[in-house]
Amino acid sequence: MVAEAKETYIVKAIDLTHDAKGVVRLDDGYTVFVEDLLKGETARIEIVERKKKYGFGVVVELMTKSPYRLAPKCKHFYECGGCGLMHMDYDVQVAFKKYRLDLMMKKLGQDPNLVDDIICMVNPYFYRNKVEIKFAQGEKGIQAGYFKAKTHHVVDLDECYTMSKKSFEVLKLIKSTADELNIKAYNPETKEGILKSCVIRESYKNKEIVLLFNIETESFKVEQLFANKIASEYPMVKGIGIVKTEDESAFSKDEIRVLYGKPFLTEELLGNTFEVGFRSFFQVNTIQTERLYKKAIEYAKFNGQDRVIDAYCGIGSVALSIASDVYKVFGIEIIEPAIIDAKKNAKINNIKNAFFEVGDAEYVIQKWKKYNFDGLIVDPPRKGCSKSFIDTLIDMKIPKIVYISCNPATLQRDLEYLIDGGYRIEGVTPVDMFPQTTHVESCTLLELK
Repeated sequence: MVAEAKETYIVKAIDLTHDAKGVVRLDDGYTVFVEDLLKGETARIEIVERKKKYGFGVVVELMTKSPYRLAPKCKHFYECGGCGLMHMDYDVQVAFKKYRLDLMMKKLGQDPNLVDDIICMVNPYFYRNKVEIKFAQGEKGIQAGYFKAKTHHVVDLDECYTMSKKSFEVLKLIKSTADELNIKAYNPETKEGILKSCVIRESYKNKEIVLLFNIETESFKVEQLFANKIASEYPMVKGIGIVKTEDESAFSKDEIRVLYGKPFLTEELLGNTFEVGFRSFFQVNTIQTERLYKKAIEYAKFNGQDRVIDAYCGIGSVALSIASDVYKVFGIEIIEPAIIDAKKNAKINNIKNAFFEVGDAEYVIQKWKKYNFDGLIVDPPRKGCSKSFIDTLIDMKIPKIVYISCNPATLQRDLEYLIDGGYRIEGVTPVDMFPQTTHVESCTLLELK
């Protein structure tokens, strides 16, 4: 039986989607989004999924290449999916990210010239201070890496260009030590094995690393030996924790047992010292975080008498960074351990005008409606702010809002609410917090009309 020939199309990419797929249109106007096709390139493609208004395609043959296409540095680029832009020249990567915010402004009916030049990195590699590694058991030993995009298949990393070099050295040590002690990765199908995942955190300024292992059992026989061998062979490792949990997020309430050293590392940011715990939220790019916060402070123009809210404050990194520029700052965070850390970090830095409250920003801010505030800095998760939170801000008539965002789609939605509520956009600055990826971080200044 002869296989039926699949229909192919010769197309040219006219744009890129938010996740850097090439946008093409067939002769009948049908739109197809094509993996690994840059703007301006022509290719023979095959449609692998058809929906009513659009489809998804793959390149069968690349016919003309963009002058901005690069051979990705990492051998795992096409398998891993963690670095969606590594096949693009870095100048084009950052231009693409700025373009996404220009496009957002046009959709909002705003002047795209309000978007400043993007704050880039001199070296856009090896920048991550935190990685979440998954384990799997291979024929030759333990495998460790990221899940392949849209799967639970672990890509066993031989190299990584976003993880710091020292964190990668520790990852190799974890693998060799596990193999030496015959510690197996957990297999969810056979229910055998121990190691599920590991969070590796590194202090950029203080040269410390802490490790948090998630395991399938409450404990295992050689756990102490495992921790001691890693710490003795790599003295930069200052803390090793272990936990059995189904919830690997910061919201997990399962108790962490410390096998070695301390349950946090120390990091410096804009002159302040922070203790960052195993589960604490802290921006993953320390160099760019300082630049982002400097831009937020520059936008806000605090006068020393301002009363400011820091919503979604985490361990207090923004609040404590602006404390010397304001009269009082009030942080809100739903994760209780983060607020404990924030209060501890205020004490470490002898900051007495920063106050922190546990709770959902949406509800805590309702209690503060009767007070007058001069400014608000908000740095929500990717889903953005709730409508009721923004409605409360509009009711409070806070004169200045600095919105830090990691997702242009939810930023656009929230800015539309704020514009309708009487605010105007005074400036937007993109910051390349995640080079080689499609993520776009930005800082937006809004003022009440």
